Amino acid sequence: MSPAAAPSPAVAIKPNAPDISIIVPVYNRGDRIRWTLESIRRASSGLRVETIVIDDGSTPPLQTALAGLSLDPLILHRQENQGLLFARLAGFARATGEYTLFLDSDDLLHPEKLSRQIAAMRATDADVSYSDEAAVPLDDTWSTAPATQLSLKPCTSDTLEFFMRLQPAPHNPIFRTAYLRLLLQNTWVPPSPHFNAVAEIWFYYLCAAARPARIVKCDGPLTLQGLHPGIRLSSHWEKLAVGSLAVLQAFARLCPVTKDTELFRSVLAERLFLAWRALPYDTPAAVQNRFLAALDTLPAPPLNRCGGTAFGWLARLSGRRLAALCLRRFQRPSYQQIQTLPPGEFARLANLLPPS
Repeated sequence: MSPAAAPSPAVAIKPNAPDISIIVPVYNRGDRIRWTLESIRRASSGLRVETIVIDDGSTPPLQTALAGLSLDPLILHRQENQGLLFARLAGFARATGEYTLFLDSDDLLHPEKLSRQIAAMRATDADVSYSDEAAVPLDDTWSTAPATQLSLKPCTSDTLEFFMRLQPAPHNPIFRTAYLRLLLQNTWVPPSPHFNAVAEIWFYYLCAAARPARIVKCDGPLTLQGLHPGIRLSSHWEKLAVGSLAVLQAFARLCPVTKDTELFRSVLAERLFLAWRALPYDTPAAVQNRFLAALDTLPAPPLNRCGGTAFGWLARLSGRRLAALCLRRFQRPSYQQIQTLPPGEFARLANLLPPS
């Protein structure tokens, strides 16, 4: 357990307020959410938990799917379909707990996640807590099945390192509600439908651009991904790439250029450059040009943050971008080998973004 150095200002908590608000956006997954809600119930022992389910325009309405289930009290709000980011914001607007956790409808909680992370946050006055991650089947065996895909997260107390480089799964961090609310009230990068595919990245960059957060880690796989045969948003990596580009581009365009934002903008450039390097070597030009245009608005990041030894050697001879292009030709597959969208769709999505 390793907290950061900068404490948060004390915030008065209303008497009898929930310990934590758990926000679960749902779109057409009424057949799976029962396991998520059951895991919340098991993790709620000894705590006051407020569960807020946002039905983001499901067909049929989610209330129909929940009608036959025996569930603990929860807040169910239905709205027209607006996408993941706006569903999370709708849930957060209704949150009254001291802490907030965002779950998707195929995420699960280890029975000790809430109690351990909240205890760590109270002991250290932390703004954010996180844990290691693992996966279990999303079915009736989830509570007894052995965990797989263990992902041990490094322990960090550095705000930029945590939110911009580590970026844990969206259902991993628990936030102090007052901390998030203050960020959302003062953000200079408003939410956009372009960010829906990577809703958590927008939250993470808001946190990274703000004052240092107090962060604490709880060791152990308290964060569980539910494995199932259905389609996840991450099944279309191109949509994630365009969503990430949209967030990076917006922060690059709107971030004030001051001494205080110098380091943030340098790490922003690093993330943009690495995201561009990770694309297939023959990614449509419309997509690549969007990345490069955004990079042109930022300072060059340190060379050692842009690649390994081979990259550094080539970059000193030929420049970063030419070095990246040369290495990508040998290190990355062809786009056709890993394409998941119809022809032309990747470029079309990129062209919908505003200019840098």
